[in-house]
Amino acid sequence: MFATYRKLWRREPILRRILAVSLLADIAFGALIPFVNFYLSDELKAPPHVTGFAFAGYLAVEALFKAPFGALSDRWGRKTVMLLGLSLTVIATLMLGFVSAHYAVMLLFPLAGVGFAAFFPTIAAFVADYAPEEHRGGMMGILNLSYLTGLGISAAVGFLLHYQAGTYRHAFFVTAGLLTLAGVLALLMLPASKERHLTGSTQGVVSSPFRRRFVRLSALSRPVLILATIFAVGQFAASMQVPVIVPYAKQVLRLTDLEMGVGIALGAGALALVAIPIGRLSDDIGHETALRLALLSATVALFSFPFVRSLIVLVAFGLLVGFAWLLAFPAALALVSEVVTEQERGAAVGLIYGGQGLGAIAGAPFGGILAELTMTLTNSKVVGLRVPFLVGAFALFLAFLLTFWLSRELAKRPVEQDDLE
Repeated sequence: MFATYRKLWRREPILRRILAVSLLADIAFGALIPFVNFYLSDELKAPPHVTGFAFAGYLAVEALFKAPFGALSDRWGRKTVMLLGLSLTVIATLMLGFVSAHYAVMLLFPLAGVGFAAFFPTIAAFVADYAPEEHRGGMMGILNLSYLTGLGISAAVGFLLHYQAGTYRHAFFVTAGLLTLAGVLALLMLPASKERHLTGSTQGVVSSPFRRRFVRLSALSRPVLILATIFAVGQFAASMQVPVIVPYAKQVLRLTDLEMGVGIALGAGALALVAIPIGRLSDDIGHETALRLALLSATVALFSFPFVRSLIVLVAFGLLVGFAWLLAFPAALALVSEVVTEQERGAAVGLIYGGQGLGAIAGAPFGGILAELTMTLTNSKVVGLRVPFLVGAFALFLAFLLTFWLSRELAKRPVEQDDLE
């Protein structure tokens, strides 16, 4: 496993600089997103529908702006758009640190989404610009490594700060500081877009002589839109859990803040160790197959979760969900970067990320409303908190079925003329 990291590090030194910037942003993201949930649910005692709509607003903004920012990065350059996004999020998080009414948080939180909408799709496209096609899933795994490491660090530090000070508000100021540092490093360490080397078929990618090369499509082609839909449905399933995961962990599983913090940190650390090898697995078995396997695994885990009583089995299913995400994310980004033209790569990656946001717009409030409605009808809080897991599993299975339509559409692409000769 460590040999995989050493090889990648030596072959692609640009990854070290990308990882430094991405890691700081992901620590900030990990400090902000979960702790807004805790801040609203636990500290401000906001009802589940408020938390749901806060996250829906945040993710709605992301969904609206990710594709446009991705397209802008194709025109203005990756670095310019990343710096713009980091600056916007710093401003938003500083403002969040000075409010205490839950409706004010609900209104300000989406402002941070504008900045993240510019940053995350753009850095993914940046990695794709430097990744050879045959290793692209593995190199995309660097983003998972960054995210999980950042999540583990931010969870441990955030819960420790809350334990010492009794408030989650520190997360907002930590976020602003980390994003500022990420912006400075991006400015100093990352090359301008005009210096990036392109790795598509027009640039002479080294590939197997037995592998057919297909004509590149536009960002608005049917396969890209289907893949964005798959991500939308998958994120719908995941976001349904946002309003209920904290109450479920505390009231059903009886976990404390400290136990949740340690669990998140350890789980994120374990998954981070295998992020790049799992990304490379998608290169080995094929990106379409990897996406299908990931969605099926997540379906089984989410469906089983509310029926399990053993903490060890719960951890195992949680790791299975993590494995599914580690496999699906680089596979999808690698696939879409192979399908579209070089000139529209940022826009296509933005559409995939935007699909996630659209699913979250519906998923977060739907999960909260579904939980509250079920509690009212059954007069059972436990049943209400479990139902979103089951509905989420059904949504993931629908996403799994959509992958077969995706494969069918991809098979219709014309082959490049020189491969027919």
